[in-house]
Amino acid sequence: MTLFNPKDFYTRFLKGHEGKLHFAAHSHHFWPDITREAQLQYWDDCAHLSDEKWGKIFGEVIGKTQKHIADILKLKHPEQIVLAPNTHELSTRLLSLFLGKKELKILTSTNEFLSWRRQFLRLTEIPEIQIHQVDSTYFPHDRKAYLDNLKIELKNNYDLIFISQVFFDSGTALTDAELKDLLDHTPEATLFVLDGYHGFAALPTNLAPFEGRLFYLGGGYKYAQGGEGVGFMVVPKGDWRPAYTGWFAEQAQISKKPDVKVGYASDAMAFMGATQDPSGFYRFNAVWDLFFSHNITIEAIHAYVLNLQLLFLKELPISFIQSWSLKPLFSPDLLWHGHFLTFEADSLEDAQKCQEILHKHHILIDRRGNRLRFGFGLYQNESDVSQLCRSLKNLAN
Repeated sequence: MTLFNPKDFYTRFLKGHEGKLHFAAHSHHFWPDITREAQLQYWDDCAHLSDEKWGKIFGEVIGKTQKHIADILKLKHPEQIVLAPNTHELSTRLLSLFLGKKELKILTSTNEFLSWRRQFLRLTEIPEIQIHQVDSTYFPHDRKAYLDNLKIELKNNYDLIFISQVFFDSGTALTDAELKDLLDHTPEATLFVLDGYHGFAALPTNLAPFEGRLFYLGGGYKYAQGGEGVGFMVVPKGDWRPAYTGWFAEQAQISKKPDVKVGYASDAMAFMGATQDPSGFYRFNAVWDLFFSHNITIEAIHAYVLNLQLLFLKELPISFIQSWSLKPLFSPDLLWHGHFLTFEADSLEDAQKCQEILHKHHILIDRRGNRLRFGFGLYQNESDVSQLCRSLKNLAN
């Protein structure tokens, strides 16, 4: 039983997917209707203010976005949150801190998201860059082995460690205790980067105990429901001078006489880039103004999704699992897990065929290799989950 009926917030997206069972909230979460009004508000501000819109964007809009992100992550210093069109831009700017080093050592895992995996693979072609990937393939079944291997490697004086809060191909998530343990084993000189791609606005996350110790990447595209254009990074306080830099990083001093030395903001704005489309900030702010006004917290969202996941597992027909020889990649209790459930098929071909059949029957999920992902969100209810399970049973017969 829930304390709110969130489906009412998503009438436009639900109408756009009428007749379909959309269980890919982890891939593209529906946007609340309020985001359309926010998009129009941005257009109206442009029409009314033209070039002066940047005063409002930097003076009001960005500050509210930072505050909402800080509230979601329980952070005390919203000024230490930098925004960008996407997290890849921010991670690249972060890597540019090391430009000019004769040697760069990076520690990561084998199961990072496609964007980072591609970037790391490309960097391995550069002789001066060493990247070690700890095998995380079996993390869903053997957490200790993965974490122990990371801690052993951390003794080798890496410049940067990059790992996921929630693995994109399984939904398995680090706990606060595990994160603290890893940080305790990380040398002070090593930059610690946590990718919150599938954690932000999904799992209740309290970064307050780690504030000032780690970089945290996240965005508005998925669970935050603001759509594209809202990438962010939590930045520890410091004298940061990324080599890949844009004029927004010195925006506060833009009217001053240019100096010979490139200047940077004294907070997270040092990692800002250049001119971008800020409409995503409007949409993001509208969503979280709405949610917080209804007391829809991350804890409430997580409890709502957990209820749907448990119902799904309760009603999931064993005949469907057996017909495709699917193996679950999650623990039965799901108390600390991402908002999607992953099933592994025996082969890439089987997974692809299963997804195609589901799609043909208007059941929308997604796939990563031979892993099928069923995602859950606020725009679904128990009736939708039961209908999904009935449809899966019919397809298995």
